[in-house]
This record gives sequence, C-alpha cells and structure tokens, in this order.
Amino acid sequence: MAKKKRRGLIRGNLERISRKVFDLYHDEITELVGKQHGVYALYKKERLYYVGLATNLKSRVKHHLQDRHAKKWDTFSLYLIHNVAYLRELESLLVHITEPKGNIHRGRFTRSIDLINTLKEMMEVRDRHQREDILSGSRGKQKPKYKTVHKKSTKNIGERKRGIPILKGMLFPNTILKVKFKGKEYSAEVDQDGRIEFDGKVFNSPSMAAIHVTGGQKDGWHFWKYQNASGEWVKLDELRKK
Repeated sequence: MAKKKRRGLIRGNLERISRKVFDLYHDEITELVGKQHGVYALYKKERLYYVGLATNLKSRVKHHLQDRHAKKWDTFSLYLIHNVAYLRELESLLVHITEPKGNIHRGRFTRSIDLINTLKEMMEVRDRHQREDILSGSRGKQKPKYKTVHKKSTKNIGERKRGIPILKGMLFPNTILKVKFKGKEYSAEVDQDGRIEFDGKVFNSPSMAAIHVTGGQKDGWHFWKYQNASGEWVKLDELRKK
C-alpha cells in the first residue's frame, strides 16, 4: 500500500509580483486566488515593507492600492494556506522575525511562554554556584544541565538529582509553598534538594511550577509564598533580598 503523502502548510504561492500586474490582470489573479486564506507580503524596491493575513486575499491586496500603504509598495507576494488554524500566529511570527516598517502592531502568540524569567533564574543559579566554587576553592565541577520540568511520579522524587534546583540552600526541606489562583488554593513542598514537588511532578524552578498551575507565564518568585521565621506568608522573592 502506497504511503500517503503529508499535506504541506502552503497550498500555493505567487512571489514578487509587480503591482502593475495586479492592476492589469486583476480578474485573472482574482480567479486564481479565489476566497482562499493566506499570508501576503508587500515590498518596496526589493525591501519588505508589510506582512499581513487575510481570509480573502484578493480583496485585501486590492484594498492596499488605496489605503495608507498605497504608495509604499511596488511588488507583492501571496501564500495560500491549507490549515487556517494558526494563520494569525503565522503572521505574528513573520512580523516578529522581519519587523517590517509598515506593521504598527507585532501581534501576540496565543499560548507561547516568554522564557526570559526562567533564563534569568538559570543564570542566577549558575552565578551563585560559580561564586560558591570560587569561595570553597573547588575546581573542575561539571557545569549544571537544566531540565526545568521532570515528569516523575512522587514515588521517584528524590531518587535522582537532575540539574541544580534554584531553591537549593535557600529553604529548609519540607517547606510548604502556597498560592491562591483563580479562587483555588494550591500547595507544594520543597524537598531536601531544593526542588519543588507539586501535582506528582518535580520542578527545579519556582516559575516552572507556577506555569504548571496557571498554564501561562508567571514569575514564580512573585507567585508562590512561604512562611518566614515570623510566621508570615511572604513571597519567595523575599529570599532574594536577604
């Protein structure tokens, strides 16, 4: 039995077509494109000027012959899309990468997590442990490898140490972390290695544990709370001020 070929993302394209062609052969292009969905790009003297999406490409490009972009492009490209489910995010991705002058808004990614806070936490861990190595006079230690989420059952928690947990040495083992999110209370526990045990999983960073709760980007240091020596529930960020 012949293997079925996987359908690609792009079903058809027109690239670097002069706006004069669009003017002179508008009916032909209209028939060719029809009412298909896709992404288009406008160029001025070979330089990308604008990226957009449309559920009706023929009317969208025609509109740009009269609007604020009218005199700012001389060629265009059209890309017809098979699956329109990610059409808007595809446009945002292209705008984020190419940064065309004509695009005022860059757009957003629906469920993408901004990893900058997690990266900062990893950098802080690396810097902290490098300082510890220098002060202790130790040499030749292997650089930590990070895996932010470990999908291990609670039975295996503590059996294997992977990476360097950010809270190591900052909180006592069995410290409880709490948070209230959308009316529901959640609690987690810090193990002897500084990892956060929550929902049957183990997290090396407060932010990744917070992301597991919220489903979106959260700064774990300002999300989770712990009980300090005075018995007050305060944000984890207080640990970084000491």
